[in-house]
Amino acid sequence: MGPEFKKDWDKFFANYPTRPLMLCGVVNAFLADPSLVEPGQYMTMGTYTAYPFSRGSIHITSKEDVINGYDFDTGFLNAPSDLTKQVWAYKMSREIARRLPYYQGELELGHPKFPEGSRAALQSGSLGDNVQDIEYSAEDDKVIEDWVRGNLNTTWHSLGTCAMKERSKGGVVDGSLNVYGTQGLKVADLSMVPENVGANTNNTALTVGEKAADIIGKELGIQV
Repeated sequence: MGPEFKKDWDKFFANYPTRPLMLCGVVNAFLADPSLVEPGQYMTMGTYTAYPFSRGSIHITSKEDVINGYDFDTGFLNAPSDLTKQVWAYKMSREIARRLPYYQGELELGHPKFPEGSRAALQSGSLGDNVQDIEYSAEDDKVIEDWVRGNLNTTWHSLGTCAMKERSKGGVVDGSLNVYGTQGLKVADLSMVPENVGANTNNTALTVGEKAADIIGKELGIQV
């Protein structure tokens, strides 16, 4: 996956053997508008990064306009290693799917459009027991990269827009949930989480709430 990715791997994953690089989910359905395909039995495989390297940002631009008074950048794929992971995960999930006993071919809507004559061209029908790994060319990899850029989206577990970290590093709240530069204001929801978590964010939100109650209680002299 390249020397640049190796640097990120060594920093974020090498010493954490239980931290997943990518997650792969399977849905026993066509995960889109069913009118786009012929009636039949479908399965959808999706790949997700639990720990993206990319970072977005959101900043208030107006004191009065609460609807549009902000500048928001998702930051998707602004770290090259995230694109590397997604390309690898696409290939990995495709190899898994091709080896499943109920595999009967690939749906064009769910794949990049590989150039004519490519060894990565989509397959139809069962491949039997003699399945060989697909050989991707540099041109194929470029097609996959463009497809990832055009189809990437969130999986709804957004967090970190008011991260708890040092102000000099872009933090918004301190260790007691106080907003820097503001009196009497704390943030106690998922926006204060400084990094992605490899867990359901509902559980994380409950933990944040419990800790916030403890912090506020102690400040008010209440034993929680």
